[in-house]
Amino acid sequence: MSTPTDQRISDAAVRLFVEKGTTQLTISELAQEANVARGTLYRNVGSIEDLFDRIVRDLSADLHRRVAASFIGIDDPAARLATGVRLWVRHAHENPMQARFAVRFGLSEEALRTWMIGPPLADINAGVKSGRYDIGQASIDSIASLTLGATISAMWMVLEGHQTWREAGSSTAELLLRAMGIGHEEAREISTSELPQLAAV
Repeated sequence: MSTPTDQRISDAAVRLFVEKGTTQLTISELAQEANVARGTLYRNVGSIEDLFDRIVRDLSADLHRRVAASFIGIDDPAARLATGVRLWVRHAHENPMQARFAVRFGLSEEALRTWMIGPPLADINAGVKSGRYDIGQASIDSIASLTLGATISAMWMVLEGHQTWREAGSSTAELLLRAMGIGHEEAREISTSELPQLAAV
């Protein structure tokens, strides 16, 4: 369980990673931004690289848990995928700093690793195995990476003001479902259905 100091350090690191556009921070920069002593950082953080990986894992795991908890009563893999994408995009609107971090670093090695073993991949797998999706010769990994890339792009559209979160989330979810063999009308209906609240867990 993270302490208030851990959270303050993580929040400061996210701000710096986003502002600088790189993972190359110094302990001094982070200590000043988090308003903690350098010794506290050495005890709580280890290396900046370890901190970055931990932030990616923690943010992804937290959002995956909250999205999964929002799926109560949603058994259809297509509806789960569309709902998950739309919830991530809405989260970008509601938490722009975290979203900018995800957009900037969402295709990093650690981010990809976290995503590819997470719940979205399991839901995609379930959809393919049940025959809900027809992905032809495409691999599950290719579909998962397509979903990740499209979701990050939709989050960027919202952050830059090109679309509302509703527009970006629904259109992205619809396009992904159609890419996996869901018919146009059904994909539209699923992607514009009422969206549940993102669970707080």
